Amino acid sequence: MDYICTWICTDAVGEESIYPQTGEKSSSQKHQNIYWRCILLFFATSKRFNKKQKHILFSNNKTLPSLDGRSVEDSLKDLEVEVIFTDFNYKTPKGYFNLFQNQFYEFSILEYISQNNLNHDDQYLILDSDCIFTQPVESLFRNATPKGFTSFEDDCSTDLVIHGLSRKDMKLLYEDLLDSDIDIVPGYHLGEFFLASVKNINIIYNDFIVLWPKLIERYHKGQPKFNEEAQTLSFIYFKNNFQASKSKVFLKRIWTNPVFYRNVEPTDVNVAIWHLPAEKTYGLYELYNELIKKLPNYGQNISHQKYMDAVKKLLGIPNLNLKGYFKYYVLSYFRAISKRVKKILSKS
Repeated sequence: MDYICTWICTDAVGEESIYPQTGEKSSSQKHQNIYWRCILLFFATSKRFNKKQKHILFSNNKTLPSLDGRSVEDSLKDLEVEVIFTDFNYKTPKGYFNLFQNQFYEFSILEYISQNNLNHDDQYLILDSDCIFTQPVESLFRNATPKGFTSFEDDCSTDLVIHGLSRKDMKLLYEDLLDSDIDIVPGYHLGEFFLASVKNINIIYNDFIVLWPKLIERYHKGQPKFNEEAQTLSFIYFKNNFQASKSKVFLKRIWTNPVFYRNVEPTDVNVAIWHLPAEKTYGLYELYNELIKKLPNYGQNISHQKYMDAVKKLLGIPNLNLKGYFKYYVLSYFRAISKRVKKILSKS
């Protein structure tokens, strides 16, 4: 059996961390609803193409909210999504790293799978919820089957610091943890994508539970450590010689912002899975409104042409939706000004 999964790990009051793309306090319902909309859109777009695979949502939150007048639980049932609740068992100490502290929740997911699925050939595709599908991913699973593993690397330079570490920094940390010199600068695997068989999930998780106390110890000693799940998985992949795929047709992290960074290419329309981290509060929100709120059956009944026309227009791929972005940035500017004025007035 092949599984397509995403997850949500909510922060409690007093346990917040920073998620720059939402601009909201991470324990707030407003922040969490951004992700719930992404989740429903994720499964609606996947179910459109992937009928044979089983769909799972992993969550640490046993109370599912209502969203736009409808129970999320009911919507997930409509989409035939199984919800699996598992505790967040690998919380980093306060001050460990200030960004995206819930990313280590992925290891609670791997723990659950390793303890509850005895079929070593089953494969789990685990993606961030701000991904959508534009075609079936049967070939992606088949591509992974021989080795029970597929991953993709960020094409970043060896000096670029991402979440506190560059690839050169990671090399030094690898050597320290392995107590051995390595002769290459290791790759940095994309954290939004995970695909492995249960057999390899057991290997990855067992390596993680050995590594985890070492990371906590290094934090307390003020030593370099892995700050998020992608760095941690990259090390475990390296240790086990799990090689990244060079394919460009399965997944791309697409940055769509025309002001700060945009890496959109015409060939992106041929990529099966689009990861859209900059679109949570705009493009994905608009697509959610178009498919989930306005159309019956979560937009499953519209033609592929109409679906792709909506996806390309609202997400600005491959051509920038200038009118939409202008409207978005003007509104964002005035919202920011309004919020600042209210803050000043509240102190006066």
